[in-house]
Amino acid sequence: MTIPRIAIIGGGLAGLYAAYRLHQLGIDFDLFEARSRLGGRILSTESGGFDLGPSWFWPDFQPLMHNLVAELGLPVVEQYTAGATLVEDQAVGVVRKAGYLPGNASMRVEGGTSRLVEALVASLPPAHVHLNVALTSVHLEEQGLHLTFAGEPLQAPSYSSLWLAMPPRLAAGMQFTPDLLQPELQQLMAVPTWMAAHAKYVARYARPFWREAGLSGDAFSRIGPMAELHDACNDGGAALFGFLGVGAAQRARMGAAELKALCRAQLVRLFGDQAADPIEDYLQDWATDPFTATEQDRVASGVHDYLDPGFSLAPPWGGMLHLIGSEAAAEQGGYMEGALGAVNQRFPAKHSARML
Repeated sequence: MTIPRIAIIGGGLAGLYAAYRLHQLGIDFDLFEARSRLGGRILSTESGGFDLGPSWFWPDFQPLMHNLVAELGLPVVEQYTAGATLVEDQAVGVVRKAGYLPGNASMRVEGGTSRLVEALVASLPPAHVHLNVALTSVHLEEQGLHLTFAGEPLQAPSYSSLWLAMPPRLAAGMQFTPDLLQPELQQLMAVPTWMAAHAKYVARYARPFWREAGLSGDAFSRIGPMAELHDACNDGGAALFGFLGVGAAQRARMGAAELKALCRAQLVRLFGDQAADPIEDYLQDWATDPFTATEQDRVASGVHDYLDPGFSLAPPWGGMLHLIGSEAAAEQGGYMEGALGAVNQRFPAKHSARML
């Protein structure tokens, strides 16, 4: 039997979790990440560890995330919801309403979801994790798969299998020799990348003054620029965050400085003058990240979409090329749970190297 050597493309949660599981099984792998950092759509601020990407998971129906966080020994905190919710409307201004009660406990990793990334990275052999290497093409040769990267040449060996831990639309943009079939590319391009069209704003403060006023930090606005806001406090400090309701095209015309100023003005409208001068504020626009969003992703789909579970590649790629990004999950595509589930699909209950 040929000993498997697996190339993982993408160092987000799916790629890191795949490497983590392969390393536990003693299977040879290399992980390649185009960015200068690991984590993919997971990103937390350096000061305070406030999430600019995904933050919540729900143990009631996301057991993979719950179990992984526990396995890695990471502390968690439940999303703060005590107090009133604010609703902002053009006609009536800001109205204080009864607190928002989620149906399931929303949990966050204490200190930011990047702690999960750090814990997975710490378990991996550093020599097998490569940053600043963007895959451009894959050639099927007699001895295996040959990978070509942008920029500096990387002397990577041939691989028996290629695991693409990335959104299907980015995978479709790769060059494959021989080519993927046109219907296969169309199926990949049809899957929206979750949150790729969105932007997130975070403001850090010296203390959670909104809690002192009996507010949960939850707010919903029809005026904007943020459409939905929440408390983001953790052991690193006090913060509020919001999802922008302004579309990607309009954000590009406005620029980050103007958007941040409008977000601060909205925080004052909602929470009072104490919100005017955050210690720091951050804006992360995922639509501008070429390793997250394609041009098609700049308009939000509004749904957690995923690749058809019956999707398969024709030979010769069918047994050698596998999609393991979150949108390739059979369930909960786009979520962090989906990323773990998509990876687990590559590991049968009884492990066999032949199936990898």
